[in-house]
Parts: sequence; C-alpha cells; structure tokens
Amino acid sequence: MINKNQVAVGDRVRIKSTGQEVTVDQISQYGFSIIRFQTGGKHRFLNHKLEPVGGNRIALS
Repeated sequence: MINKNQVAVGDRVRIKSTGQEVTVDQISQYGFSIIRFQTGGKHRFLNHKLEPVGGNRIALS
C-alpha cells in the first residue's frame, strides 16, 4: 500500500493488477491518488492497489 511517506507527486508507480507504470499526479489523505497515464489521461486509484517502482521486486524463474 502506498502512503504519503513512500512516494511523492511526480513519482512513478505500478498498478498491481496490470503491471502498468503510471505517474502520481496528486496524493490524497483519504486513501486514493490521482494518477496520470502515459497517454495523458488522469484517473483516481486506490493507494492499496499501487506499488512503488523500484528494485525491490524479485523475479522468479
């Protein structure tokens, strides 16, 4: 789950269900964020369905 301490506006995050990377446009204190897609569209998304993009994912082979 993403909270305000883990990411900032402008950071890249990944949607857990699809794996798509998006940009955080705004962060709400009520459990959702406004995300911006690569195509320019914006959408509200629940924070617990987003994960920070980074080297902490482990690839299983």
